[in-house]
Amino acid sequence: MHYLYSDGATSCIIAIVTGKNQQGVPIALLSHLSKPVGVEAFFAIVARHFKGEMQLFAQGANAQHQEAPDTNTQTNIDLFKAWIAQQSLASADGYISKANLWFNTGNPLEQNRDCLGIDLTTRQVSNQRFDLTEDQRDVTGGLQTLVSLFGAELSPPIVLRVANAPFTHAQVKQLLFLALHYQWLDILTMKDEEILHYFSSTPHCEVPWFCDALRYSAQYVQAHLHLVL
Repeated sequence: MHYLYSDGATSCIIAIVTGKNQQGVPIALLSHLSKPVGVEAFFAIVARHFKGEMQLFAQGANAQHQEAPDTNTQTNIDLFKAWIAQQSLASADGYISKANLWFNTGNPLEQNRDCLGIDLTTRQVSNQRFDLTEDQRDVTGGLQTLVSLFGAELSPPIVLRVANAPFTHAQVKQLLFLALHYQWLDILTMKDEEILHYFSSTPHCEVPWFCDALRYSAQYVQAHLHLVL
């Protein structure tokens, strides 16, 4: 089975677009989006690669039920709704025939509200959950977590990253320098409560593996200090 999948969306949004490219070949795009600049980059990718009829599926932006309102979260919701409105008319360049939005529907830790994926064989989209190891969740060994947090500070910045694209040596070194700048190794001695307090914008409804994922990235930094010291 070939499957695109993401989870852990509390205030974030997981978005999937299905359709065809210029040659009429069925394609699908999935991204886990947290900041408005990422949402806009996602729509730009759709515009470049999708032609004709498209379907949009998106789930997330649920954390405001448990936390103080997040301005990024509301902005992201507004960007999705505005983009759908712009794509509502039939066009050879691409149009939305159906938009399936599950935003602000309740506790993200219940009813798999933090998950979304697509079976690339059947083209079926669902919020089926998969239990992943840390290696499966971040096949880069911890770098992807660092990119999610510090990617905008790289030169040039990484807004959205192709999942199977290799990191350059320069990118790795920049990420390590940034992690050290932010005292990332301190995470290795922190308790879960401290990690949630300092690094989660939604500590009261965070997914169970959040702290382990940050520790995993800190272990990567520790193991690769020789690259920057």
